Amino acid sequence: MTGYILSFCWLALISVCFGDDSECSCPAFNKFSCGNCVCIPQALVCDGQPDCENGKDEQGCGVQRITSHCPADHFTCWNQQCLRLDWVCDGDNDCGDDSDELMCPPKNCTEEEFQCNNGNCVLSKWRCDGDDDCRDGSDEHCDHQCSPSQFKCSGDGTCIHKSWVCDKEVDCQDASDEASCGLEDLYCGPHEFTCVQAHRCIPKQKRCDRNNDCNDWEDEIGCDFQQAENTCKEGEFPCDQGLCINADWRCDGQRDCEDSSDEKNCSQTGCTADQFRCKIGYCIDKRLQCNGQLDCSDNSDELNCGTASCGLGQFHCTNGECIGSQKVCDTVRNCADGSDERNCHWAAKCDNNNGGCGHLCQQTTLGAKCSCRRGYMLLPNGRDCADIDECGLDNVCSQLCVNTPGSFKCDCTHGYILKPDGRGCKAQVNTGEKAYLIFANRVDIRRVMPDMSEYDSILQGLENAIALDFHHEKGYVYWSDVTLDKIKRAYLNGTGIKEVVAYGLESPGGVAVDWIHNILFWTDSGTSRIEVSNLDGDHRKVLLWENLEKPRAIAVHPGEGYIFWTDWGSTPKIERSSMDGLDRVVIANTSLFWPNGLTLDYAAEKLYWADAKHHVIECSNYDGSHRRTVINQGLPHPFALTLFEDELYWTDWHTKSINKANKFTGNDVEMVRNRLHFPMDIHIFHRERQPEAENRCPGNQKGCSHLCLPSTVGYKCACPTGLDLKEDRKTCVRNIESFLLFTTRSDVRRITLGTPDQSDVVIPLSNTVSTMSVDFDNTTDTIFWTDSGTNAISAAKWDGTQERVVVSSSVGSPAGLAVDWATRKLYWTDSEMGRIEVSNLDGSMRGVLIWSGLQKPRDIVVDPISGYMFWTDWDKPSRIERAGMDGRDQKVLIHTNLTHPNGLSIDYKGSPRLYWIDAGTYSLESCTLDGSDRKVVFTMSDPRPFGFTIYEDSMYWADWLTKKIMNSDRHGNSQVTLQSNMGNVMDLTVFHRNRPEISTVCQEENGHCSHLCLPAPLPRGHTCVCPTGILLHPDGRTCNTEMRNFLIFAQRTDIRKISLDVDYFADVPLPIHSLKNAIAISVDRVEGKVYWTDTVLDKIKRANLDGSNIENVINHGLDTPDGMVVDETGRKIYWTDTGLNRIEVSSLDGSMRRVLIWEGLDKPRAISLFYEERYLFWTDWGKEPKIERSELDGGNRKVIVSESIIWPNGLTVDRQTSRILWADARTEQIESVDLNGGGRQVLVYKVAHPYNLAISGDLVYWTDWQKTAVFSAKKDGSSPNKQQQVLPKLAGIMDIHAVHMDEKVNLKMDKCRKKNGGCSHLCLPNRRGVTCLCPSGLQLRPDKVSCESMPEEYILFASRGSIRRIALDLPDMTDVYLPLPDLQNIIAIDYDYSEKKLYYTDVQLDVIRRANLNGTEIQTLISSRLKTTDGLAVDWIGKNLYWTDTGTDVIEVAKLSGQYRRTLIKDNLDQPRAVAVYPQKGYLYWTDWGYRPRIERAYMDGTHRKIIINSNLGFPNGLSIDYVAERLYWVDAKLDKIETSTLEGNNRVTLIQNVPHPFGLTVFGDYVYWTDWQSQQIERADKRTGKHRETIKQLFVGLMDIEVVTPHRQTGINDCAFSNGGCTHLCLARPDGHSCLCPDVKTINKTCIAVPKDRAVFTDVTVNGENTGLGCSQSDEKAGLCTSPTQEEEPSLKGAYIALAIVIVLVLSGVLLIIFIWKRQRRRQHYQEDFSTLTFTNPNYQRTSTETINSDRPPREWRIFRFNKRADRVSVVSSNCTSEEKLNTSETDALYPASSDTDGASCFPDTPLSKNIFKPRNSGQNNSNKPKRVPYKPVEKHTDGKIS
Repeated sequence: MTGYILSFCWLALISVCFGDDSECSCPAFNKFSCGNCVCIPQALVCDGQPDCENGKDEQGCGVQRITSHCPADHFTCWNQQCLRLDWVCDGDNDCGDDSDELMCPPKNCTEEEFQCNNGNCVLSKWRCDGDDDCRDGSDEHCDHQCSPSQFKCSGDGTCIHKSWVCDKEVDCQDASDEASCGLEDLYCGPHEFTCVQAHRCIPKQKRCDRNNDCNDWEDEIGCDFQQAENTCKEGEFPCDQGLCINADWRCDGQRDCEDSSDEKNCSQTGCTADQFRCKIGYCIDKRLQCNGQLDCSDNSDELNCGTASCGLGQFHCTNGECIGSQKVCDTVRNCADGSDERNCHWAAKCDNNNGGCGHLCQQTTLGAKCSCRRGYMLLPNGRDCADIDECGLDNVCSQLCVNTPGSFKCDCTHGYILKPDGRGCKAQVNTGEKAYLIFANRVDIRRVMPDMSEYDSILQGLENAIALDFHHEKGYVYWSDVTLDKIKRAYLNGTGIKEVVAYGLESPGGVAVDWIHNILFWTDSGTSRIEVSNLDGDHRKVLLWENLEKPRAIAVHPGEGYIFWTDWGSTPKIERSSMDGLDRVVIANTSLFWPNGLTLDYAAEKLYWADAKHHVIECSNYDGSHRRTVINQGLPHPFALTLFEDELYWTDWHTKSINKANKFTGNDVEMVRNRLHFPMDIHIFHRERQPEAENRCPGNQKGCSHLCLPSTVGYKCACPTGLDLKEDRKTCVRNIESFLLFTTRSDVRRITLGTPDQSDVVIPLSNTVSTMSVDFDNTTDTIFWTDSGTNAISAAKWDGTQERVVVSSSVGSPAGLAVDWATRKLYWTDSEMGRIEVSNLDGSMRGVLIWSGLQKPRDIVVDPISGYMFWTDWDKPSRIERAGMDGRDQKVLIHTNLTHPNGLSIDYKGSPRLYWIDAGTYSLESCTLDGSDRKVVFTMSDPRPFGFTIYEDSMYWADWLTKKIMNSDRHGNSQVTLQSNMGNVMDLTVFHRNRPEISTVCQEENGHCSHLCLPAPLPRGHTCVCPTGILLHPDGRTCNTEMRNFLIFAQRTDIRKISLDVDYFADVPLPIHSLKNAIAISVDRVEGKVYWTDTVLDKIKRANLDGSNIENVINHGLDTPDGMVVDETGRKIYWTDTGLNRIEVSSLDGSMRRVLIWEGLDKPRAISLFYEERYLFWTDWGKEPKIERSELDGGNRKVIVSESIIWPNGLTVDRQTSRILWADARTEQIESVDLNGGGRQVLVYKVAHPYNLAISGDLVYWTDWQKTAVFSAKKDGSSPNKQQQVLPKLAGIMDIHAVHMDEKVNLKMDKCRKKNGGCSHLCLPNRRGVTCLCPSGLQLRPDKVSCESMPEEYILFASRGSIRRIALDLPDMTDVYLPLPDLQNIIAIDYDYSEKKLYYTDVQLDVIRRANLNGTEIQTLISSRLKTTDGLAVDWIGKNLYWTDTGTDVIEVAKLSGQYRRTLIKDNLDQPRAVAVYPQKGYLYWTDWGYRPRIERAYMDGTHRKIIINSNLGFPNGLSIDYVAERLYWVDAKLDKIETSTLEGNNRVTLIQNVPHPFGLTVFGDYVYWTDWQSQQIERADKRTGKHRETIKQLFVGLMDIEVVTPHRQTGINDCAFSNGGCTHLCLARPDGHSCLCPDVKTINKTCIAVPKDRAVFTDVTVNGENTGLGCSQSDEKAGLCTSPTQEEEPSLKGAYIALAIVIVLVLSGVLLIIFIWKRQRRRQHYQEDFSTLTFTNPNYQRTSTETINSDRPPREWRIFRFNKRADRVSVVSSNCTSEEKLNTSETDALYPASSDTDGASCFPDTPLSKNIFKPRNSGQNNSNKPKRVPYKPVEKHTDGKIS
């Protein structure tokens, strides 16, 4: 059976291969059989071209029967086609049979050309430009070299920025940038939202806030925005994310909203009989089907409709089909209905007059057939030929085309050259010039080379960048941000960011730059406008505003004077106009749905656009003619497009990609970049995309004062919106006579009256949040407005210039505003404080006029003619009131039938009348100025009228519901809409220059008033008024100069006073503007100064009571200074520090500072003193709350209250009764005791949350956090339940004091007044006399009155922006700041004790500096070629300075003066960190925490380099040498331990385990000292055993290097100690002597000699029997320790000794090498197993990986402590709690056993730290990089305020 099957298969195969043709004969008589069942038309037989594969159709044909031939200047193809001779051998298959490209000679390329593999020649500069110019790809075989700051993708070699690697966002096409990047677990707290894709946590309140906080809109998906304010217009549908789309697109089967909310909850409905259903589901009018226009977005309405016409060179079949003309009458039925073979006229033979053919004649079986040469087409008569105009066809030439008989010629515009194919054009490229794509990616702006070789970011950290354009010549990039509603610009390198248009924008979706005339155009779909300005945003003008709905994309053609834009409103269209806004025409308005992108082909004069709803890219001529579809497939949601050369590029929202295709055919589609965040607008940055053109406004803009706008034939001068041209038609008027001035919730706007353009103009103001009322002063062209968002009253010129804040303090909620133009005063209502105030127009001389009887005062208007002011009050019942402008004679005018009266306005035409509008009664009413003759002018048809004004014969008002501003005559007739789409208008008035002039008494010598002179009704005429809180003298004219009795309190950012001299309570701020968080406050009445603590600035400051002369008292060393008191008698200040748990004292200027009490304190807070009794009192609200007392010198401490006390906040002393009063925020009581704690009494019950207290007279005043107010009560406790509110609505109120300036301070009581009590420094009184004390850190001498100048031994350490010291011989261990200025980020420190000098590095400033050890005389030693100087070491003998630079991976040396700098070691270094020197022995040690961590040693001249430790290391940080025990110590911040070894690296021991994050290290005496980042403390332990571990000091943020300053650590001598070793420059010690080295840069006037000047000076000497190779010192010689050689040995004997020594050394070396290799093998085998499972966490980028320490190099990014200034961050890693026993080496040979006082593993959560924490808090930041934050699991705060 098997054989039968095989036989059958074999026969079948033979039959197929050699079968008989007879079985496959051609069925028709007009077909020819080629054999093998292949048939061809009979007409193709013997046509000179083989059509059968076997050539059977041309066999035996004999002489060819084609009688015509090609012209002499043409080439005849094998298929008889005729070609131009210059097309032969041009690399293109023009014949179609390759005959024009065969037998071509090889091409010789010039020096400027590149030889392609196929023999073609292309310009060398075209290599590696992303274009296949060779047409075989050989010119694009490139190996892209990335810069050091870039990462090379594995797949395609693309170069991306290194900061994008492992940022949890794929940037390489093959995702290689995110490969091998670990990802930690993400823990988000209960109050956080998890961004899954971005792998980060954000606060929950940022969820659904319409902002892209997750960077991928994940936090805005699924939000219900339906209840939010609907900003969409009628006929639009609001997407959940806020976008408005055409309402017809709702439920049409396509996702038009980003969140797909337009397709939610849809049910498909049936279409009616007169409708057509599109395939995607929705219905259209049936008459739109087959109308030649695409009305369904899927084009289904035009399917199966037939073809209206056929293109050039095509035949129209009867059934509507189109076929090629050459197929007509070819004996083949190409039309389905056979109409192409009808009416065919065949000549008899070609021999007879060429068959009547004009060109070619071909003999067929039916007769002669005429055809045409290439470039011609057969006319309908079937015989004659006509020239084809190829230039009228698409896809012929890239740019220019010239038709020739039978052919055509392509050419290129200026700046382009013709490609070798003779058709395409390529931009001329200068050396180093590249064309690259720039595109907006919402959160950043990026650029990518079209060939994908480079890909990086231009700008980062953006909010929502949408539109984009550039100015090539100036190097600018412009973009719009629809979240900020701004247009910005920057240079292409990301610098120089500037806001160009910062106001009046709602949704700027398109931006276009005119690079010739330097003007900027933009579209705004929110305001439905197209605007223009200069490149800086000045002279802004609304260019087009009529018949615009949703303008989006915009493009400009400066050469033609055109602008083009798309509009996707209810009638989508593409329009064009001149650049002056005239000659507006519609380019396309059919078959458009969502026209998004727009771009111009300037060379080919074509317009391209993308339709996101239609899913097509189309093009047309500039006038809209010759419209055609370029691409209609694979376009889910195209957004923007651009063009360069022959390629079209576009972005797509749905695919998050950039794509390109051929601009003619749409073929060759290729993805340039995908996996983008949100690609928006896109452009090609190249000079030819902004070609040269005629400047129609050259020079001084043709004399135009503001804007010169080009047109198609010339130019036109234009003015900013609202201004008109003068008669010269070039200059704009400077002032506007009248305009409507109004406020919205966010800005102040104007509409010029009497002009055709009624567009509103946003006045450019920078500090508006929620504007309310507005008024003006026409004399100075000034406008005034209130802002309830900033709680301020501001002013500016009407054009927005000279903006300033007039009133900003003590304002609750400013509502109404009125300008008295007669006396130049400003009146306003405060609806929160319930008062009416007045001031000068500049805000000075502010006074309270009415404070009683007001509840919710709102609008206000003044009438200086009558002397009255009028206001509305919205309290129930609402009313309109009147009073004199001096605040007297208050009266209710109207109180019935009112709900929300507003828009008060006085009509002076005829008898003055008061008008108002009521939003509740929908009516406009008026009355006389005395409240009589009330009339309803008219009732509104609009239900929400708000804001009103009347001017001359016109009335204006706004309506919130319809969002319109209306205008009518004074009777309410002839109502017209002045402006639509204008929501939330708050107030409006007409700015004019016709206010009546009024003569008042106040205009003459201020009415003889010392301060305020205010108009008043007759007969008073005027009244003198004092500023707030100041008393008026009995003369009725003069005021006091200042408050004499007042309360003074801190309100975080303010210090304010409340006068106790007047009948009302109003706070007056001190003009101090540097407050950040003022907490404690106190007053010195002697000098008239106020002192305060600021816990944000961490300072104590002072100023005069008038706010002048601000000074720093305490600049540093503060953590949380919650309490402070000034000793007015003893001239001292005392303060508590809750963070540091201590009480300190100093002189009033901050000098003589001392920690007074530090033991037994746990959160000390309030503090007060009673000098007469020499007592100091304070509260402590720690674990054991209490109130304590001591004497003023800190002695005799005593607890006076400790029971029934929980949270004692405030504390004060009542000197009249000698009692202590305090407030408890938990018991909610105010109590008192006597000075010893007896006689306890409750004074006030049920106090919500008191903070501090003050006593004045019989009252106690306190501040309340919860009620944000000041209260008072009787201090004797007689009315414990009666509290009076003094002043409300004081958020953030803190400390308070009562001040009585007339009570004198008795300075004679000061016992230290005479000669400072005999003390050299601090003199503090006690109940027995005085005590002399020293400032912290200094020791009191035995005489008990004087202090030492400096400690002898102390710890010196760097922390953040400071260098501090801690004396080791004082019990308080207080850290003392060195007064060093300009410290940014100190890392390494060292000192030279003999010279009393300190040396330090600053990696923020990139400098190495030195100063005296007391902090004086700062010098910069090295300030160039530094990047990250992590390590520093002083050679105190040779006076040299060594340092490591992790940024450049070098170790350098210089003299201590910074001279003679030399790079010592630069090879094979990978992040060198700590460095230490042993000058006596000539050794240099350093740690390297690179990819293979190690500790190395070399001679101090850099030679004889040796690795001494290279195993079991993670991040070796600090390094120190014990010169006594001759051991090396280091800390490992990755393995969390401290280790030690001999100086050779032997006898290695783990000294201390479980050190969370050590950084710096030093050894002195019996201890090893180290700093720890994680625990934020300085610790020490026994250097031999690691036991007796103790904390020296804690709560230091950013601890860095540490040293112990003592003369005992810097001893000994070497060669360089004497005359610099005879060296001219650098003398560097070695174990065998020293080396003289020269600096890297030659010195001037000093020749460097690399050998000592006089070697004879130094003779070898023997010290204690050992030859040192050093010169003998005088002291050694006197001690008899030196012996000099007396005679030379014999030469022969000396040579024998040398030979013997060499042999012995070689033998010993071999033995040692064998032993070393054997031990190393055992050790390596031991470690390999232990480290195989070691897991660690990436510290810098929060990635986790599991690797062995000895593995191959991992990515550099995981190294933890490298100060990468580009990344600008440092992170802390978590321990994996790995048992240290696994990591320890064998300790059998160890010198000291490893031990620790701490048990258990050191585990802590990942805590990302920014490098910025080591900078001063006011230092600037550059957040140009992507955020790479992974929040750690947050701590939880319990209800009792404690943290777990």
